[in-house]
Amino acid sequence: MAKIYTFISTKGGVGKTSLSANLAAIMADMGQRVLMIDTDPAANLSKFYPVAYPATAGLTKLVTQGSHKDCIGKTGFGLDLVVMDDKGDKGGVILPFLRESTSHILYLRHALKGLMDDYDYIIIDTQGAAGLLQEAVILASDELISPVPPNYLDSTEFVSGTVAMLRGLQMPGSKKTITGEPLPICNAVINRMGRTNDAREVVSWLRKTFDEQGDGLVRVLNTIVPDISVYNKSAGASLPAHRYEPKRRGATASALDTMVELAIELQPRLTGVTPQWQ
Repeated sequence: MAKIYTFISTKGGVGKTSLSANLAAIMADMGQRVLMIDTDPAANLSKFYPVAYPATAGLTKLVTQGSHKDCIGKTGFGLDLVVMDDKGDKGGVILPFLRESTSHILYLRHALKGLMDDYDYIIIDTQGAAGLLQEAVILASDELISPVPPNYLDSTEFVSGTVAMLRGLQMPGSKKTITGEPLPICNAVINRMGRTNDAREVVSWLRKTFDEQGDGLVRVLNTIVPDISVYNKSAGASLPAHRYEPKRRGATASALDTMVELAIELQPRLTGVTPQWQ
């Protein structure tokens, strides 16, 4: 039975695509069956890794027909992929379709239910914004992941933008959504952590804020992704970061150690599984 993780943020440039691609890759190298789905009109996840066997359809069919038939291609890293094939709001198909009927927002949820036995994990990347497509993805997810760079602007946007968007999906006076189920928990992961006092203060503030609220909507993960160049370099080389940097000298964790830690914190059943690749 697949578990669906969706990367969300109401702000662009926080590292959703990089983390979604690298989380998917480390899980695949840990022997898991993983599907990536790109719902961002920029289509960066679609281009992150080389596609060895492209599909004839993509996200448009998945959302508008509620069917995954002919939508799934394969990358060269043991990952399956549904590409973004829609032009977005201007001249696109998906957003007009979602606006036609309130029931259309649940088509993606229906389509993913047909994939539950084919994968262990489904990783979805979204646009840095709020909107109907983001809502459709959230309502289809089991858990959410939001990268938060440890600076004042991004951390306050996470609270006032992303968390506010999530609360807006709850029915009045309830913690449930229109699906009749509770809103998926949002895992905040500190991304691009530098060695500054300001960064440490922001992390402390985030943890305190959501510990005090205690409503179960957000948890701040212990895993912290450091601000090191390997994540940009590996993306430029079209490689998973953990393969690009399996070891690292010094106190800063390597990409391999960081991605394994993130995968295990999200899914403790992966504890003790050693990533392997050729």
